[in-house]
Amino acid sequence: MKKQNVTFKRIQTFIGLALVLILLNSCTKELFTSGTTREFRLLSNTNGASYQIQVGLPYNYNPTDTYETIYVLDGKEIFGYVANRCREISDKLGVKNVLVVGISYGKDRSIDYTPTKVSSITGGAPQFLSFIENQLIPKIESEFHASPSRESRMILGHSYGGLFGAYAFCVKNKIFGNYLLLSPSFWFDNQVTFKMEKDHRLGNRNRKQLIFMGIGGNEEGDRMLAPFETFYHTLLNNYPNVKLEKNIERNQAHMGSREPNIIKGLEFYFKNR
Repeated sequence: MKKQNVTFKRIQTFIGLALVLILLNSCTKELFTSGTTREFRLLSNTNGASYQIQVGLPYNYNPTDTYETIYVLDGKEIFGYVANRCREISDKLGVKNVLVVGISYGKDRSIDYTPTKVSSITGGAPQFLSFIENQLIPKIESEFHASPSRESRMILGHSYGGLFGAYAFCVKNKIFGNYLLLSPSFWFDNQVTFKMEKDHRLGNRNRKQLIFMGIGGNEEGDRMLAPFETFYHTLLNNYPNVKLEKNIERNQAHMGSREPNIIKGLEFYFKNR
């Protein structure tokens, strides 16, 4: 019996170590290995939050040249993944690479990425967008030679980040000309983004837009997939100058669809920008 107990304890220890290794692997963030990363913190004048910013420079970065820019929300988690895929895709297609700007959290992503206040941890998107427009973009353009045109800027966001990208599209369309909206949380505040789109449609509809929308086929039907399709068809039917594509990762849920849709969205962007 004593021998059996020792064996059982060894099995428990082995299982515990295996679970820890699985957890660590699942939390590992991909490092940017295809170029040089510059990092700095920037204090927002609008909400008082301090943001960690990562700027991925192409491996052949030329400070006398100008570059298009991808602004990546949830930068702490996916900056490296996006920057490495940009290098791979631009090399594959034989086109010029971009600056990748990762924006990490200031206070809380649920505050920064949501457009209206329905609780104590929502509703900070107007202030966060003002920070991006009036502080971050000018710094990137002055210090890293980013092109100053609307058409040269893209925003990439997933979940609440996708909601924020759609919010920027609706209310401040002059900032970004390109959007990667991945699993956007259109359900937020009774789908308030749809009202914002309609309210601003007249001023936005004739601008050139490059928009990729991606989601997982196993995401919730009424909460995620139905409003995703509604927004897609709203763009398709009302924006004559939009270049639009959608992708549904059929066997993936909310998080599993993120990386495949990043790849497909970046391929769409580099082929059509």
